[in-house]
Amino acid sequence: MARRNSSLEVAQTERLLSEVFNRSNLGLAIVDEALCYQMVNPYLAVSNRTSAESHLGKHLREILGNVGLQVEPAIKQAFSTAEPVLNCVLEGALPARPEGGQWIGTFFPIADSNGKIRQVGAVVVELGKNIQLHAPQNQPAHREAVLRSWKDIAHYVGTCVKTVQRWERAYEFPVRRVEPNKGSVVFAFQNEVEMWLHGRKLQAQVPLRAPLRERRKRD
Repeated sequence: MARRNSSLEVAQTERLLSEVFNRSNLGLAIVDEALCYQMVNPYLAVSNRTSAESHLGKHLREILGNVGLQVEPAIKQAFSTAEPVLNCVLEGALPARPEGGQWIGTFFPIADSNGKIRQVGAVVVELGKNIQLHAPQNQPAHREAVLRSWKDIAHYVGTCVKTVQRWERAYEFPVRRVEPNKGSVVFAFQNEVEMWLHGRKLQAQVPLRAPLRERRKRD
């Protein structure tokens, strides 16, 4: 009986992981030591403008083109050091996406039962236009939850760039930077922005306009 229960728990865990992998609104992938794709979730496949199945067994450069040259050093470092490589800025055109894009990637080693690093996992956030999947019936499509620039952030909250920058300096508005310097990539997570707006409205410390989507609903 104990063995049966253990088998059921393993099966449930595997189903849960599969559900998270396939329904995540982040790009997820696993590559092997030859830098070939072993798994890719639907969200990343949509971002790369090709199917998840067409990634499998392909070398990074076959799917990513010159962007693959930016990814390879981070993955090799994760293999050699057995440590994650965080917040890599990736930018350029893909073979199936000539207009290009910009992403932030984090790469982490995956060890086998003997502690040997056999695979590297990737978590990719696109700093670009919203990506939507074709959702199953009666389920909403996933949306990209990242605002990729000062302009996008200001547009989302319904104000100007200078006002958002002032909020960051004076009121800890949740803007993130890939590198902590003036010329770095700036982005924000929508859920963090929503929480900040809600908190400020409750405190009545800053006169805020409603987020853009709320104004559209009222109109």
